Order: sequence, then C-alpha cells, then structure tokens
Amino acid sequence: MSPDAAQRSVLRAADELFYAHGISGVVMSDIRDASGVSMRRLYAMYPSKSELVAAWLTDRHDTWMAWFAASVERHVAGGADPVLATFDAIAEWVTTPGYRGCAFINSLAETSEVDDTHRTIIAAHKRDLVEHLAQLAARGHSNAPSWFPAALAVIVDGAIVQCTIFASTDPLDAARSAVHQLLETIPT
Repeated sequence: MSPDAAQRSVLRAADELFYAHGISGVVMSDIRDASGVSMRRLYAMYPSKSELVAAWLTDRHDTWMAWFAASVERHVAGGADPVLATFDAIAEWVTTPGYRGCAFINSLAETSEVDDTHRTIIAAHKRDLVEHLAQLAARGHSNAPSWFPAALAVIVDGAIVQCTIFASTDPLDAARSAVHQLLETIPT
C-alpha cells in the first residue's frame, strides 16, 4: 500500500470509528484492524493516539466543510436563500444513516481524551464555519448586523445537538423558522 493510500485508509478508519464510538471507545489496534495498516506503519505515521486524533479532526474539518459548502451551493442553485440553504444542507446530514451529531462537539465532550491541540483544531473548525456563514449572509443579506453570522452558528450548532438528542429534524425546522423570521427584520 502506498504511503498516501495507507494514510487515507487510516484516516477513513479513524473517521468511521471515532465518529461511531467516540475517541475513548477506540484503541489503536481498532484503527489497525479497520484500516488494514500494520501497527508498525500506523505508529510510524502517528506516534500517538493524540496525534492521530489531531490528524482525524483536521481531515474531518476539510471533508465536512467541502461537503457543507457544496450542499449549500446546490440548494442555492435551486433557488434557496443562501442563509436558509444552510438548514437544507444540515437536514440532509442529520437524516443520513449513522448520523451522531457534530464530531467536533462530540470530541470536545471527551475531556479525558482531548488536549489543547485538539481544542485548537475544534475552535478553528467553528471559526471557519462562522466565516462561511458570514459569506452566505453577505450574499443574500448585505445589511445583516455584524453579530448575525456568530448568532447563526450558535443556532445551527444548537439545532445539530438537539437533532441528535431527539433523533428528529424538528429542532432543525424550528431553527430554520426562527432564522427566517430574523432575516425578515433585516432591512434590504
């Protein structure tokens, strides 16, 4: 297996296992078994579980943000408001088999497994999400107040968490309705 293929296999296995079982529920031998990469090679790539978690979080960020941006754009191309398309994209995600909420929020809750490096990656993910939401707001609602993207991110994260807790899209529907009403108060 080439070095790139081995890394992709390890990160894919880490994503599946960490997302399904949590960081503390997975050991390096689980990653070895799921990836098909030997323990020796696994530790050569990632000398510690902490380093693998950091690589996984970084990869998860890149993958999720690319998916999210593409999904939002697909809904915008279909005529959706750029901000409200956020909720259409999230609705796709929360109804997929195996959905377990936000991997970054879930990881942060694992205080015994998460260190400052991981917290930095998680915070960067959330900042990038706010920045993306700011860009969406600027496209469709240029007069939105400066606090709007950060508030929208809080609403989105809250909806994601509640969709996970209640195994329902009702919280997402409520969040979308609230944001729609909020957008109506922004002058054009």
